[in-house]
Amino acid sequence: MELRLTIGRLAELAGVPRKTIRYYEEVGVLPAPNRSDSGYRLYSGIDVRRVELVRRARALDMGLAEVRQLVEWATTGSCNDFQDRFREVLDQKLADVDQRIADLEHLKGDLQRMGAHFAASQQEADAGHTVFECSPETCTCLGAKEENPNQLQEVELWLNRPESKK
Repeated sequence: MELRLTIGRLAELAGVPRKTIRYYEEVGVLPAPNRSDSGYRLYSGIDVRRVELVRRARALDMGLAEVRQLVEWATTGSCNDFQDRFREVLDQKLADVDQRIADLEHLKGDLQRMGAHFAASQQEADAGHTVFECSPETCTCLGAKEENPNQLQEVELWLNRPESKK
């Protein structure tokens, strides 16, 4: 006789809310369950393992498409095949994390440089102008100037265009 679990019992055993199980069914991460004669969802022990796999994959920051693929591999392939494929996914996730860390380190450097710039170049504010009205040649309100002379010329041309003088 096959074990039949209600959604509440499955949620308890898998460590997720009932609402999460319904959502995973709705988006196709979990297959639609069997139903009792009265319409209640009925699950098996395999469903507990499926939900645990989904929960673990989501904890590893995997998206729903990746999780769907993992569940399919776990359902149709051998343990060795699953592990090989999962390892490939994990390797890609690690590469993504490394790139995100590098991007965040770059952002951290930019933030530190801008903060240091403001600390070192406190200037008297021109009470008659907003930040955007300051002269681009002398204003450092927005941080250190980027070394792009064409950009400065384009800004000056745009600011001095006839329709901006009206």
